[in-house]
Amino acid sequence: MSRSLLVTALLLASLSIAYSALTCSWERARRAMWENARTDHYRNFLAVWGFTAAVILPLPLAAAVIFASAIAEWPARNMSGRAVQYRYVYSTAAAMLAAVSAHFIAQLRLDYYAPLLLAALGYMAAGVASVMCAQWAVGHRAGWRQFLRWDAHRIEFITVGIGLATVLLLHSQLQPLAWLSLPATLALQRYTVRRDLQALEDPQLAPMREQAWLTVAQEVLRACPVGSIMRIETSDPAAAGHLARIKAGCDAIGAAGESGLAILLTDCPATNAEALAERMRTVLRRESIDAQVAVAAKPRDGLTLADLLAVSEAELITRGAAGRPSRQHNPEA
Repeated sequence: MSRSLLVTALLLASLSIAYSALTCSWERARRAMWENARTDHYRNFLAVWGFTAAVILPLPLAAAVIFASAIAEWPARNMSGRAVQYRYVYSTAAAMLAAVSAHFIAQLRLDYYAPLLLAALGYMAAGVASVMCAQWAVGHRAGWRQFLRWDAHRIEFITVGIGLATVLLLHSQLQPLAWLSLPATLALQRYTVRRDLQALEDPQLAPMREQAWLTVAQEVLRACPVGSIMRIETSDPAAAGHLARIKAGCDAIGAAGESGLAILLTDCPATNAEALAERMRTVLRRESIDAQVAVAAKPRDGLTLADLLAVSEAELITRGAAGRPSRQHNPEA
């Protein structure tokens, strides 16, 4: 085993570990969004380096890269301390099976880049097959239909595409540029989280469970320098479902208490959040819904979710006691 192969393995392992360290908060938010909701939202962004290792390294080194990546990813997967270890072992074994498939396909003696392209397809096919087997094992027999949609594979195609570009860089005279796979994957992961937040605006989806929303909001606000939350309290028990359909362009919505809502406003500064809250009040008045609306923004009102919840709770109490609209913050404060 040559020194260059060892250096390449260390490079790929370090990139995957750096990715897990930099995206722990975003990964926890992404997983919390779809906890117990959908089964087709697991995106293995570590496939960028797993696929690359499978194609250019001997299998023992490729396995070492994949296992190191899995160990580094565990803190994000085990977001609430309740992750089932055997499921994670199965996911890691499935990634290894996909890597073995790609490794042997890449060894085929074909013209030009045909082995690489076939290896990429084989890698994705093995991943899909492992997910389908898991669904069948738990009795979700109709889950295969979701894989007939292009949208279910778009992110995987892009992920493996980044891996293909990394392989070409490592095989060329531009090996030092292989590190660019890290910012590219970070950008893709951020895009996926934001798209999933937008998908939660589907009127057919009920508000998130309170604990799931708290996890999402905490991790997203921790990762973003700017953000806001909106709190809505109402005495009408039926209003929460109606408000979830109104939204007025908000992001993730979760239940808060028996009849309230908490809304996450990603990358939304204080002035924009206040304007959005005023729009929400107008909509509520038009719909004849008796409710109080409060807003808290990072960094104006605090740096953590606990700070923002405390500020918004105080504003809700003040408005409820005074019977007047929520106070308007000074944007320059």
